[in-house]
Amino acid sequence: MNTTRAAKANPAPSGPSAVTTASAESRSPMPVVVVALWSVCYLVLGLVWTFGGSVAYPFDAGDGAGDTLLDPLPVSAGGGVLAALALAAGLLALTIRGRRPGRVAAVAAVAAGICLAVVIPDVRILMTVGYLLVMTAGAVVGQVDIAMVTTMVTWPSINLLIMMSAGVALTVLGARRWLGSPAWQPTVSGALRVGRIATAIAVAVPFGYAVTRFGWLFGIPVGISDEFLAVITEIAPIGAGLAAFGLLGAVLTVGLVRPWGEIWPRWVPLLRGRTIPARLPAFAALAVAMPITSAGLMYVRKKIRGEDMGPAGASDQLGAWLPEMLWPLWGAALAVAAIAYLVRRRLTTPGERPGEPVRPE
Repeated sequence: MNTTRAAKANPAPSGPSAVTTASAESRSPMPVVVVALWSVCYLVLGLVWTFGGSVAYPFDAGDGAGDTLLDPLPVSAGGGVLAALALAAGLLALTIRGRRPGRVAAVAAVAAGICLAVVIPDVRILMTVGYLLVMTAGAVVGQVDIAMVTTMVTWPSINLLIMMSAGVALTVLGARRWLGSPAWQPTVSGALRVGRIATAIAVAVPFGYAVTRFGWLFGIPVGISDEFLAVITEIAPIGAGLAAFGLLGAVLTVGLVRPWGEIWPRWVPLLRGRTIPARLPAFAALAVAMPITSAGLMYVRKKIRGEDMGPAGASDQLGAWLPEMLWPLWGAALAVAAIAYLVRRRLTTPGERPGEPVRPE
């Protein structure tokens, strides 16, 4: 009886304040732990590499094999950059966890996190995660040599995954402080409108990529010459496999603005009719958006420098490089769609469909 009266006297917040309340009530310490561990470890390693050590240095130090922003630097310079980034990340995390963090610190944390997770890495994260799945499946059916699969798992690739994880954690710390500010007042209709535009872009780009790769798989030289198609025939299944994952992701992306992205469809055993946790689709989309954007930025850098992106002669084949130029747009749109979905879900009550107004309490 007393509980009922208390609930009526203090109804759950709805509308824009619900985002701030939900964020405050559901903040996990995990991002702080991840940033703290990474900062301590890489500050020590960075100082070791800066002052003469080179054991386990994860970048190429000017050898030309890697395409991250740190690969052209010598070990001492690269180590110094890593040490500075680790120190800055740790200080930003401590500042944001303080009682009165400013918006400047939140913005700086987001910028530093994006730098770690997206700007510095190259395509190896996408290759390690995406191509590894495709190549493993190919090895199972005998289409790919198992030795090629083992070459994907290396310390430099694992290091990039670690850096991306730290960058994501730092971005989350800054973003949830920034977006949880009372000055930010989102609406359901606004979040849905932004989400629909971002979703359309995030679906169109992988579809265009798939058109070229599946065309090559079936012997159709989409955007390339017949001669170049003959050169890449053996590796065309790998590109088609990655394109298939892209199409699957595009279909799932649509769920960010559709009812079946909020409630499990009837054809899903055991879960049908249950509400989908808002973080599940949003965080999954963000996890995919990061390596896609990072890989796309690397391709853009290589194109600007006039380097080949794949087999020799690929830079002269429009279909071989143009789709990758749009990957940063794909990743950014997917991230925006995921954030818009998460904001909209937190503004609405369970069971509401996209576009419906928030029910009054």
